[in-house]
Amino acid sequence: MEPLTLVLLALMASLLFAAWQAWRIGNDRRDVALLSGVAGLLGVGAGVAAVV
Repeated sequence: MEPLTLVLLALMASLLFAAWQAWRIGNDRRDVALLSGVAGLLGVGAGVAAVV
């Protein structure tokens, strides 16, 4: 795999883990949504980078 794809996947995984932790301890819903949204965008970027 390309390094860019691996970096994007690693960032996505870490932000998803952070979002899960934030949800688990009861942080505000908008904070969890922001973390999840950014992780999702990184996942889309990883998918595009893998195709290109």
